[in-house]
Amino acid sequence: MNYDQIQFVIVLYKIDIVESETFKSLVKPLLKFGCSLFVYDNSPVRQTSKILEDTNEIVYVHDAHNSGLSKAYNLAAIHARNNNKKYLLLLDQDTLFTENSLNIYIDAFQKYPDIKLFAPILSIQNGKIMSPCKYQYKWGKLIDSINPGVYSLNQFVPVNSGLCIEVDTFFEVGGYNENVKLDGADFQFIERFKTKYKEFVVLNLRLFQNFSLFDDDISGVSARYKLFIEDLSNFETKSIFDKFWYQRVILIRTLLLTLRCKNIFFIKTYFNKFLNPFR
Repeated sequence: MNYDQIQFVIVLYKIDIVESETFKSLVKPLLKFGCSLFVYDNSPVRQTSKILEDTNEIVYVHDAHNSGLSKAYNLAAIHARNNNKKYLLLLDQDTLFTENSLNIYIDAFQKYPDIKLFAPILSIQNGKIMSPCKYQYKWGKLIDSINPGVYSLNQFVPVNSGLCIEVDTFFEVGGYNENVKLDGADFQFIERFKTKYKEFVVLNLRLFQNFSLFDDDISGVSARYKLFIEDLSNFETKSIFDKFWYQRVILIRTLLLTLRCKNIFFIKTYFNKFLNPFR
């Protein structure tokens, strides 16, 4: 398999493309081989980096309204399908890839031709693994270790960064839910994916991810929390049990952040959103 069968997509927010760890470590070295990159920029100001203007293999879309990840991935998938790409590789802006990363993806495609979804192992600052995570009752739990191989999506769920999906399958399962802009967009996609396919491949590839959930800046955490409860409120549900478990996830996150930040902002926001009859 050649690189030209993969559509790369990077979603940016308030960072220049040339400063992106993902771009520097994975995509930039491959541009000379003709790899196709779809850049979706949610930043307030349009970028003017020379590389975006001078490289034919890069499609740049600026969205000053910050429509989020789901819309970006859906547009990138349309671009991939229109250009006869077989796989869509979702990339965050701040994942550090190793030199042989792409070869590991390609080897896995060939080893598991019937699997439609592939994911690396993502570590975070404290050494825990954030992707794939243990998934129970709509709640993702960090794990200590996992071996490469085929796993059930009923037990483990991968997150967006580094996720690679067969393009035809992406559309078959309905793509991303654009009502969920950021938090849980990956979990919502997996819920759709699971209606038709139950397994995915964990690659023999361990990467480092700068995960903003663990940011200690209270203003940043507070803003992210507001987005989180808004996104989870827009999750698709199939039953009253789904609604219960999603509400449980929101409540747990609220309590954990209240304790960690020692700030009642999260309780007040939760009350105003879900319990206040006068809102």
